[in-house]
Amino acid sequence: MGLIVLASPAFRPANATAQEEGTPIEAPTPAFELASQSMWIADEDVFRVSLRLVDAPDEATVDINIGLPIRSRSALLDRLAEPSTGLGLQQTVRLPISAPDANGITSLQIATISSQEPEVDTPGQPRLNLSAEGVYPVSLILRDSDGSRLDTINTFLARTPPPDPNQPPLLVSTVLSVSGPPAVSPDGNVDLGATARSLQALANVFDPRIRPQPLAAVSVDPHLVDALAIGEQSEHTTLLARLQQATINRQITSNTYVPLDSDAWIDQDLSLEIGWQIEAGAAVLDGFLGSQTDRTTMVLTTSASPELLQRLQRERVELVLVPDGLLDPANELVSTSAKTSFLLPAFDEPMEAVAIDSTVTAHFTRSDSADIAPYLVLADLAVRWFEDPQQLRGIVMAPPLDSLPDSTGLGILLDEISASPILSSVDPAAIVESLEPEVLRRVRPAEENGFGEDYKAALSDGQRIARSYQNMVDPIATVDTPERQLIETLDRALLLSGAYGLTETQRDAYLAVVAQTVRDTVAAIQPPIRQRITLTSRSESIPMLIRNSLDHDVIVRLDLKSDKLDFPDGDSLLWRLSPGVNQVQVPVQAKTSGDAVLEIKINSPTGLLALGESQLTVRATSLSGTGVAIAAAALAILMLWWARNWWSRHRSKSVPPKSSVAP
Repeated sequence: MGLIVLASPAFRPANATAQEEGTPIEAPTPAFELASQSMWIADEDVFRVSLRLVDAPDEATVDINIGLPIRSRSALLDRLAEPSTGLGLQQTVRLPISAPDANGITSLQIATISSQEPEVDTPGQPRLNLSAEGVYPVSLILRDSDGSRLDTINTFLARTPPPDPNQPPLLVSTVLSVSGPPAVSPDGNVDLGATARSLQALANVFDPRIRPQPLAAVSVDPHLVDALAIGEQSEHTTLLARLQQATINRQITSNTYVPLDSDAWIDQDLSLEIGWQIEAGAAVLDGFLGSQTDRTTMVLTTSASPELLQRLQRERVELVLVPDGLLDPANELVSTSAKTSFLLPAFDEPMEAVAIDSTVTAHFTRSDSADIAPYLVLADLAVRWFEDPQQLRGIVMAPPLDSLPDSTGLGILLDEISASPILSSVDPAAIVESLEPEVLRRVRPAEENGFGEDYKAALSDGQRIARSYQNMVDPIATVDTPERQLIETLDRALLLSGAYGLTETQRDAYLAVVAQTVRDTVAAIQPPIRQRITLTSRSESIPMLIRNSLDHDVIVRLDLKSDKLDFPDGDSLLWRLSPGVNQVQVPVQAKTSGDAVLEIKINSPTGLLALGESQLTVRATSLSGTGVAIAAAALAILMLWWARNWWSRHRSKSVPPKSSVAP
């Protein structure tokens, strides 16, 4: 037997009158509340209910009023809309209230029968006659010793049929989703806001110390988990540890690091960056939660253009879960199964999808009492089954964790689904396998959210700067070092800048952090001072003093340029700088004697990030190889000329003059 409670102002006439007159009122304190109950009643089961007595007098009694059974959702909604009318009363049983325990809880129980014949109660042993299968409206009325009504709770119970292979259970897939705005500000402060309560509820409902592990998928924005990981408060560390324990052996759906406006990203040709967001999200979830991410399943948060779905398929996503509010209302379908399982258009091939039904979990936000909400959801699920017991159907629901004061009601819901003979708890993929999608549906485009047209260029600049710094330390940085943490800080700011719902100013603030942080960091690399250096030989190494004021090693690239010097080891040299002053020896060869200007630029290893520059004046006092060759040739020519000239003079002196007498 199942009981579901609905609180309504109509339960208290004074309250209702004040509302009709439009006078602001405070909700009266209830005299009793629902603590727990049995939900599903088979043939001749016992109905049990526990009540928390808040302001009940001694010798109070409870009337249990049973209405006619409901087998359609429309009838259930009518009952919820007017809980004080339309009960169709068929039986009333009055039970005395036993003394409450130390927690103020009193328990009632009453046997049930399913006979079609009128039941005559045995004195002292009343029974509820549930002659037909269905969802029964129930009213619990608290009365004082003179019979005056003190308080009323309206509820439902489900009379279930015996097992029948021709009556498959309603497939129910539960997804517990936590999403929210960036929890890390541009300056690095962590503030989870209202999402902290949702994460607490998630950890509580899956706490193995409280209940057996119910079947439910988990969808958490990775940036929220990352915020817990870097948070310096003890409650952040504790909550992260509890989430890790709670998600062991549990399906964790894939998510982008932050929710994205995929339409805007596709419009700006940022398809590859969507993959970057997915990889970053999976890295966070895999690193800090208790199970590896199921990369084949993803919950959509904004829109799903064919271009996005194509990108998701390339990222190995096979199934998307779509909140029904995102679906195009123009695709309203007659088929019940097609409303749950369908296809979304993509360029390569359609993407399988299931709708997250918001109507069933809306009871959590409509109910005045958190104790009542889970039972309303169970009644809603039950009437869906009773509408067509022979038809295999399914539903995906995502209870709103941000609307729950604690995890108690959610735990009751999951426990009762697992215990139900007409409901079957499954994962989302099982619904697609059972209800093979055939109908094509579409998702509405996302609303404008301040995604500036120049975001792609700004993001690319930020990525270039961050990667340049990473190249300076990545080959030598180890885990949990300051330089590794700085790399993660830069990546985090870039990822957060793409979050859906941020204004252009807020995006720019995250991107500005990247540029400013790297600029302040690399300012600690100081190039050599301007000076004159003399070379005493043709080939020599020039000493340069470069200061690294950081507390860790970095790798830089020295780019060298000179018209009168050659560089045997190349004009671009990678060098590892240790903290402090580093003497860097640069081999050079002088092309000629005299002064030469040596330009030095210090860059990141990829050359995309300038760290500093300087000039040295180099004086070469020895001849270069070319000069020596020219001088030698000139000397040889001079020597040859001198030899020829000497020989000519010497010969002229040794030959006698001819006679001047004629013969």
